[in-house]
Amino acid sequence: MAEEKKEQQPQVIVGSMPYRVSMAEVDAYGVMYYSRFFELFERGRTELFRALGIEYRKVLQQEGVLMPVVEAACRYMAPVVYDDLITLETAITNIGTRGIRFDYRVIRDGAVLAVGFTQHIFIDPQGRPVSYGKKVFEILKEKGIIKEGELQDKPQEEAKEDISKKLKKLIVERVEESKPSSEDN
Repeated sequence: MAEEKKEQQPQVIVGSMPYRVSMAEVDAYGVMYYSRFFELFERGRTELFRALGIEYRKVLQQEGVLMPVVEAACRYMAPVVYDDLITLETAITNIGTRGIRFDYRVIRDGAVLAVGFTQHIFIDPQGRPVSYGKKVFEILKEKGIIKEGELQDKPQEEAKEDISKKLKKLIVERVEESKPSSEDN
């Protein structure tokens, strides 16, 4: 039981995709309509799953497992406008036995425009909760994305670190790595 609990500790697996904002997604002022961010989040998690080898239609639906959203939020920090080329970063920040959480960041030229999350549960076609998180965890292990014993080696303080702080730290590190160094100028 304790070993299974360790496997359910937060993991941060990040995917990134560029996205160009179309005219259909903006309001009369040329700003991306707020509900469109949730559609963007859906694209991000679908593409992250696909990149990880977990194509929703093939893996989850064929096994009779659905993944409805049970909680969602988005904090808007700056406007996204027509024809913006933005980057959506999607992260799996927690895989539980019966659910999974994705966190999102919308970025343009290094500036964070919005952050959000969606929490999902695994259910069968009759709407009953099912334990499928361990299977997702195992698929990611088989693909080498999550290393065997990786969670057990982490210090206790890091395991307790707030997920949003962990995601922010990871994204900041990635942004810093992608910036040209002063030697390149």
